[in-house]
Amino acid sequence: MRPRYHYAPAANWLSDPNGLAWQDGAWHMFYQYNPFGEEWGHMSWGHAVSSDLAHWRELPVALAEENQTMIFSGSAVIDHADSAGFGHGAMIAIYTGARTDRLHQFQCIAASTDQGRTFTKYSANPVLDREMEDFRDPNVFWHEPTQRWIMTVVLSDENCALIYGSGDLKSWEELSEIPTDGAPGHLWECPFLVELPIEGSAETRWLFKVDVLSGAPGSGALYRAGSFDGIRFKAESAWQVADYGDEFYAAIGWTEPRDRLDRPTWIGWMGNHAVQKHLPLQGWRGAMSLPRRLSLRRRENGFVLVQSIEPSCRALFGGAEKIELDHGCFPLPGCSMLTAAAGEWSFTLSDDAGRFLACSRKASRIEVVRKDALTPQLDRKCEMELTGDGPVEIWLDHGSIEIIAGAGADCLTLQHRLAGEAWALRGSGTLSACYLTASA
Repeated sequence: MRPRYHYAPAANWLSDPNGLAWQDGAWHMFYQYNPFGEEWGHMSWGHAVSSDLAHWRELPVALAEENQTMIFSGSAVIDHADSAGFGHGAMIAIYTGARTDRLHQFQCIAASTDQGRTFTKYSANPVLDREMEDFRDPNVFWHEPTQRWIMTVVLSDENCALIYGSGDLKSWEELSEIPTDGAPGHLWECPFLVELPIEGSAETRWLFKVDVLSGAPGSGALYRAGSFDGIRFKAESAWQVADYGDEFYAAIGWTEPRDRLDRPTWIGWMGNHAVQKHLPLQGWRGAMSLPRRLSLRRRENGFVLVQSIEPSCRALFGGAEKIELDHGCFPLPGCSMLTAAAGEWSFTLSDDAGRFLACSRKASRIEVVRKDALTPQLDRKCEMELTGDGPVEIWLDHGSIEIIAGAGADCLTLQHRLAGEAWALRGSGTLSACYLTASA
């Protein structure tokens, strides 16, 4: 069943968000997409736009595989000063070209002067090539203090990231390296370097996030906070986990515009390469998380990332009603936002096909168990230690559950395949429930 308030394409495979850019009142989201089927392959950039980050409109493919070169992940910027020579305000996509006839990955650019509807690939591509098999996922932004473009890109198989600088998006100079430095797991992907506000202060720090394909805890998204001087990123905290579920991967952000608290927004793929290939064919595959505003919270041992659901998504829901779980079994609409107050509680959501999600809080730990009799590869137990008190938000949609706790410091995201418009709800404790409004 298709999600109601998360983005998913009308058909075919979706994975990593790419090229997040804002231009002339529209949020652009490009993403890894297979135009020819719902299994991984023929990677191109799909395209969707939104005026509010809550309602999305799918557009035709923006960058297509051709000449034996797939379009892997990357980013997009608005070149206001025409530094690259494609025109003032041109949208420039920076992406990894991946050969299909041999193992070779390199960085390319393409330009659009019609708000991302059509792109022209640069005739002198690639703009950065180390003649490597695993060199991918450039994330580019304008660094005002040094008046140049900055790129973070990973040497995937070596578990490290490189930082490059450029004045024109065409010629790149290597500046520094972000090393493994004890990070768990193997095979880095989708780096993201961004300056974030620190809650309750006028200070900022930089966040470096990278996704680890195998062997890392949670979804594989690891981060550190630190400083960036335009050349080097210097970590000030240990590696931490951005999401404790299995399906929040490849998140990158819109660095502009920011909200009144100076928070940018990011979004992640609610998928997992280890299990996506086992999902039954249904015509489409893959959805995005809800967009989340980002900030940092100071702790005794450093900083923790805070993720808050975009307010426009909250506005899709009506008022709350109380549910006393001890009083029996309730039918719960599949599109709901549940809130659990502090204290212990537990509930199970199940459908008629034997699938269920069991969620519970005991002391300071949340546990989610996913069981799927029809797709046993989805069977999973995820646990998350809470770092603070306060309510726990549980965002349910057809195909996903996102748990936000600790006032945004603790997140857990999973996909699921519960069927039907409503699911059986049983448990103990008290919840409040909000439902999608008719106009959502």
